[in-house]
Amino acid sequence: MPTPTDRGPGRLWRPDTPATDIRVAYARCSHLTQELQFQLDALAAHGIPREKIFAEKVSTRVRVRPKFEAALEACREIKAHAPHCRVILTVYEPCTR
Repeated sequence: MPTPTDRGPGRLWRPDTPATDIRVAYARCSHLTQELQFQLDALAAHGIPREKIFAEKVSTRVRVRPKFEAALEACREIKAHAPHCRVILTVYEPCTR
């Protein structure tokens, strides 16, 4: 196996495998009358699988957001199992005008 070009003293050795981005998403509505489907469709359109999209309807006044915490934990677990990959947490922000 060839030695990576950036290998030097004090650096961890990793084989030259292309790192991929792994996306996890979070969608939230703050009012019960708002609908999440638009956000879910937009996140899925960016190639994020449904099982990696965490969504909840919770007020902005509530400080505990279980699905957000679950999304962060999923990011940590993915990073622990694939340290060579970037884990990107994507939050959809709807444009209001």
